[in-house]
Amino acid sequence: MKNFAYIFLLILIAGCTHTEKQSSVSEQQTVSNELPQSPHHVKLTWETSPSTSQAVSWRTSDEIKSGTVEYVKATASPFFEEDVRQISAETDTLTSDDRTWAYHQANITGLESGTTYSYRVGGGDFWSEWSEFTTASGTDEPFKFIYFGDVQRFIYSKGSRILRQAILNVPDAKFMVFGGDLVHRGAQNIENYGEFFPGGGWIFQNIPTIATPGNHEHDNAKSGIDLSDLWFQNFNFPKNSPEGHEEETYFVDYNNVRIISLNMCRYRYKDDRKEIYDWTKERLEEFEGDWVFITFHYAMDALARNRDAGIRFPEFKALFEQYQIPMVLTGHEHLYSRGRMDAPFPVYVVSVAGPYQNAIRFADWIERAGTNMQLFQEIEVSPDTLHYFSKTVLGDIYDEFKIVKDGAGKLTFIDGKNLPEESLEPTQDFEDRYDQDLVESYEKDREEYLKRRR
Repeated sequence: MKNFAYIFLLILIAGCTHTEKQSSVSEQQTVSNELPQSPHHVKLTWETSPSTSQAVSWRTSDEIKSGTVEYVKATASPFFEEDVRQISAETDTLTSDDRTWAYHQANITGLESGTTYSYRVGGGDFWSEWSEFTTASGTDEPFKFIYFGDVQRFIYSKGSRILRQAILNVPDAKFMVFGGDLVHRGAQNIENYGEFFPGGGWIFQNIPTIATPGNHEHDNAKSGIDLSDLWFQNFNFPKNSPEGHEEETYFVDYNNVRIISLNMCRYRYKDDRKEIYDWTKERLEEFEGDWVFITFHYAMDALARNRDAGIRFPEFKALFEQYQIPMVLTGHEHLYSRGRMDAPFPVYVVSVAGPYQNAIRFADWIERAGTNMQLFQEIEVSPDTLHYFSKTVLGDIYDEFKIVKDGAGKLTFIDGKNLPEESLEPTQDFEDRYDQDLVESYEKDREEYLKRRR
């Protein structure tokens, strides 16, 4: 009898151990895949004024037919339910590579400026956690924002760390700007949006996103006119665009700053090119604030070593110089560079947030360059000064400069001091990825660039 009891005890222990192991696997899958009925991929954007509104978008399984936003002025007390307001979301469904999802979007209007609100999204038995956002003050008070170049590949495993470390480094950032190629395949969720939003997690729920489309957000990365349906389902951007360019070419006015997003993937089409140019010129002429930032995906000059040199958008370059745009924020090249071309302004910034890196073509206009680094850009804005930092994923300053404006509107560029040595080593698998002549000429080109920099 004792032997039977002992054997039974061993079987019971083994069964409990097996059950515990299975439970652990199940929990991992739940964390990874999320409960599909529950709101996820929750993110803040702006459709209308940042001072008086807040747009929010999220996703659920398609069995959820409607969505609701609950919001209230934030309080230190957790007992705020009696004051909560509700608005209904617009809900649409889209079948992608993984399944059919319901996408929900709402724009909360009539908010007070400079005010923090708590909100959650969902309905019925499925709700997100409560999170907070703060409306813009509508004044010219100083503030910070963060700029990211391409995230694109290996998003959850390595792209996530730049998103998280940037916010830990700049916790008071008012918004995030993405320069396109957030993902690698814009029409797919698996390994793309299914990694991008979980990669940033709660950050997207608390800090608004401004994004410009990259070529990889399109169904065909070389087309430029077929921006993926997932772009429009995931984001709720302004409709203040040229006709037919809504939510891809648009602007956001945050206090004394105008951020202009241009979908220059459509530049190759003559009619689109003219529409974008004319619209941009009008937006520059009418703006009476302190600063304008332009963001689009393709760098003004091709800088990856295996690409042909040349100015991509010459008439836009002339327009930016005419209006003395202080800074143009771009990506696509999968490396870092900044500098000025033929004029004191703009300063052209080319950056990369994700792990996929290219070797540099050392163009004459580059004032600082780098590769083999995941970077984010912290930009401090005040009425008379822009203070720019490019930082590594570890929070170390890699580049720095200021743009100062005097009472007459004249801009002065001030370079950073005591910057670290430039990271100019060839990329991983350099000799396998590039033609032999590009490999053999790299050292010579780098030395010539460093001589110019001295």
